Amino acid sequence: MSTVAALPFNASGYLAGNVTPTLDAGEAGAVSVVSTAALKRDDAVLGGGTLPFAFRNNTGATISHIDFTGTATVDGKVVATGASQGTVPAHVKPGEMGFSYLYLEDVKSLPDSGAQYDFRASTMPADNSSFNTAPLKVTQADNNGSAIIGSAVNSTGKPLSGPYAVDVYCFTDGALSSAGTMDFATETGDVAPDGTVSFSHDLYDSPCDSFVVGVSGYFA
Repeated sequence: MSTVAALPFNASGYLAGNVTPTLDAGEAGAVSVVSTAALKRDDAVLGGGTLPFAFRNNTGATISHIDFTGTATVDGKVVATGASQGTVPAHVKPGEMGFSYLYLEDVKSLPDSGAQYDFRASTMPADNSSFNTAPLKVTQADNNGSAIIGSAVNSTGKPLSGPYAVDVYCFTDGALSSAGTMDFATETGDVAPDGTVSFSHDLYDSPCDSFVVGVSGYFA
């Protein structure tokens, strides 16, 4: 098995923010999770929760349509399951890292600590075929105290279609935190090459002084 060299953070230049996280090299020859945040629980009525995580692509090809499923176990017993809700960047080169999160539908039996999380990834080749996921390059991302506000450009050379997901991942002392959230850009229609989208991502009073943000859509 050939070894894929670990690339520095944001090697493709699609992401923006004010932090440069350092993450493990990951599992050779695989798309593997290298860091997880603490579980963020929804309100008691919904009963679900989100688990942000970072991963690295150690396969020999650039990947897209990256989907994760995961299970949480305690003392060998499965107590929660979930699936990811998109990744940033939408295309991840060999050796590059990315971010995503699991949405776990029922976390009532999941303790705040001590659970074992197991992940499984599925991917597609990165190309510009219709409806494949497409990365936009974030050109501005500012924290005004209550929201992350900015814009992103379509640098793919191909027309894109929405919706355009805006994913914010927050960090505390260099470690991934549970405060990040997902929103959508203001624009929803097609965006031509070199066209832009804008976003104002409410933080809902969550601390997010250090952050990374990515934007993704679909090839038209």
